Amino acid sequence: MFDKTPNLVPQLVKLHESHRLSKLVRDNNPESRAEVIGAVAGLLEFDGSELSVVEEELIADVLIELMRQAERDLRQSLSARLSTLDNVPLRLVLHMANDEIEIASPILEASQVLTDLDLLYIAKSHDAPYWRSIAKREGLSGELIDTLVNTGDVDTAVNLTENDRIKLTEYAVEILADMAEEEERIAKPLLMRDGIPETVARRLYHHVGEELKSFVRDYYGVVDKDVLGTVDAVVAEYETKRLHIQH
Repeated sequence: MFDKTPNLVPQLVKLHESHRLSKLVRDNNPESRAEVIGAVAGLLEFDGSELSVVEEELIADVLIELMRQAERDLRQSLSARLSTLDNVPLRLVLHMANDEIEIASPILEASQVLTDLDLLYIAKSHDAPYWRSIAKREGLSGELIDTLVNTGDVDTAVNLTENDRIKLTEYAVEILADMAEEEERIAKPLLMRDGIPETVARRLYHHVGEELKSFVRDYYGVVDKDVLGTVDAVVAEYETKRLHIQH
């Protein structure tokens, strides 16, 4: 079974032995944690094209079993390390993405192994902390963005509006603008995004503080009608008094 990748055997042996070491991690042994993480990283250094389907499945089985045995600190360390790798077995990534949010978060925010379909399923089957992590990802699809804004979660909305690595859909902008009327935490990053229509800026003008009002006037060229009305009234009163004095 291992003819193509003979070096895989000692890596798997080392990984199996690290199960014993993972028990020491429960006592916060940093050397044991480092050995486990090193063994996992070494195993995943293999080029996926060199592995047979059976070998890939065996790697996934071993790593998932390790994650089940590992304590939270080790799972967090492994999640952070594996979230940046592209050759991690999908079954393992999904296992971590559905773990406690502290473990799932790095995977949800960065792992390119997850597809839009995977992320949609996770978003629909989990609660707000998972939505907030997904909202920080690069290159979210329109469908996923719309699914996230439909949750109505304020922190998810803030993460979406602050995420400059995605393009908001027209639908998402409208929903976020509705939410921004009540939440300036959403209004500020939304108004500062490129491509936000002036109509949205006008909608939000009277719902934001003075600092944002000034930004909207300068950036969008929105004129405050109340200010203009006050100026017109002052001018009219001045003209009335001037004419009265002249007569």
